[in-house]
Amino acid sequence: MARWSENGLKISTPAILYYNSKTCPAPEHADLIIEGENAADLLNLGPRLSSIPKVSLPNDLKVPISVLKRDGASLVSVGNRSVVVRGDVGDGSSKVLDTDTLICVLGSGFELRRDARGFVRSLVALRKTVGHGRLIYVPGIMDVSNFALLVYLGVDLVDSSLLIYQGARGRLLTPEGVLNADDAGWLVSSPDPGNAMGFNLDAAGRELALIRHMLKLGRLRELVEMRITSSPWSVAALRIFDLEFYGFQEPYAPVVGPRFFCNAKQSLYRPDVRRFRRRVMERYVPPAHKKVLLLIPCSAKKPYSTSRSHRLFSQTIQAVRNNSLVHEVIVTSPLGIVPRELELLYPAAQYDIPVTGHWDRDEIAMVQEMVLRIRSFGYDKVISHLSYEEAFVKDAVDCIDTSSGRPASKDSLERLREELEGFCPLQPFVGKGIDRVGCIGSLARFQFGEGGERLVEGVSVVGNYPYLRILEGNDQIAMLTPERGMLSLTLRGGEKLLPQGINWVEMDDFDLEGNLFAVGVKDADRGIRSGDEVLVIRNGELEAVGVASMCGEEMIEAKRGEAVKIRHKRKIKPDG
Repeated sequence: MARWSENGLKISTPAILYYNSKTCPAPEHADLIIEGENAADLLNLGPRLSSIPKVSLPNDLKVPISVLKRDGASLVSVGNRSVVVRGDVGDGSSKVLDTDTLICVLGSGFELRRDARGFVRSLVALRKTVGHGRLIYVPGIMDVSNFALLVYLGVDLVDSSLLIYQGARGRLLTPEGVLNADDAGWLVSSPDPGNAMGFNLDAAGRELALIRHMLKLGRLRELVEMRITSSPWSVAALRIFDLEFYGFQEPYAPVVGPRFFCNAKQSLYRPDVRRFRRRVMERYVPPAHKKVLLLIPCSAKKPYSTSRSHRLFSQTIQAVRNNSLVHEVIVTSPLGIVPRELELLYPAAQYDIPVTGHWDRDEIAMVQEMVLRIRSFGYDKVISHLSYEEAFVKDAVDCIDTSSGRPASKDSLERLREELEGFCPLQPFVGKGIDRVGCIGSLARFQFGEGGERLVEGVSVVGNYPYLRILEGNDQIAMLTPERGMLSLTLRGGEKLLPQGINWVEMDDFDLEGNLFAVGVKDADRGIRSGDEVLVIRNGELEAVGVASMCGEEMIEAKRGEAVKIRHKRKIKPDG
């Protein structure tokens, strides 16, 4: 959600542009009004609506939009700014006519209301063309049930035209789909078109308020997954966006976030969930001293280690001599596997799923692939202490079963203890200090990418889990807390990572007084995601460390907004 202020035009996005006329006046809750063909339509708005910003459209610009040719596009006046109205941009070749353009319109949006793939491709192509510094307006396509999806796909502005049209036909638009006013007496007092249009406008206003609320909470995706079931087009559009445009949307998915539900099949393909799985496959390397791979089930309570079942597992493992050799890896959907040292990270500590014991083919294939990957690191022993997952995991790797499908039972825990006791004490001893440093090293590599493990060279780890301090001598270089779930750097920690060329933000040559804003960014690591720990560099030297407020691409492209929330910065030396 953003607020735009340009030459007197103020827009909080996402927003609805409401058509206003004598037959269908804009509602009192309207934020923006589209002027009608006759200026007299706006004369009797009342004190509330008279103060609302007006977006002027040419009289011959209708819905669906017929693109008025002017160098391949048409211009619409919005205050002192221009709007580019576009037709099909599926090839991504369109150019912005004016560098001052604020709003760009997908002119073919209405025609693509039955072509989900064409719509998603055109919208993505337009966004790639105009960047994230401009607003995208898609006219004539929003109803209440697809509103959240349109916003999630990247639409900033919609209008009330379809709400009015469907109301005139006696159709009521709800989050669950379309109803005939004749059959919905509990929603409207009469099937009169005026009542239906008013209902639709009010329903859209309520949906907009909910969308803005979910955006503020960081939970829009959950709302979208609930809403798309109202139509096959919406389901298809989200699937196509997830499966074909993961690379487009993933950079803008934060690496931190709130608790959320994974209640639908589509939750498997959330960009933040899918990124976690990919990073486990591509970035993660287990601590070198781990010799026993212990596969255990997930728990409803997060982080897993706070649950009753995982406390029982931990007590059993701690009773074994030389237990630092045991590597606990949680098997779960939709994340596949979660090594114990990653359990505090988002989304491992935030997701919640319905547990039924039934796994579909996609989930089974996902887990098997990831178990095979971690098995390839050369453990001497693999133990399956699983429940429902036991059968298909054993199909993927040779392992010893200690649970018989009941992991938390006394008999299963005793079998697990005996199996570990028969192996671990016979191996070279690994102390707790080495174990902690090795686990933090694996976490650092996962968090920062290859080279991140250099952070733990020559360090010690102190504190009670999950509150851990990483020290180099007496100097703290990082800290792990459950609030963020990742390593928070000090300046010394930033200095250790600086030679690795990861998570860097280059600022212009000025004295940093507070947080770093995008206007002061010269360049940035494209791998940065919102929520990442970053190193701020000035003239090749470390200036500060902090938390990214936007992804690396946005930092480079944006001209407004906070880029990095600074935690520690270098002290400015006095002259002389």
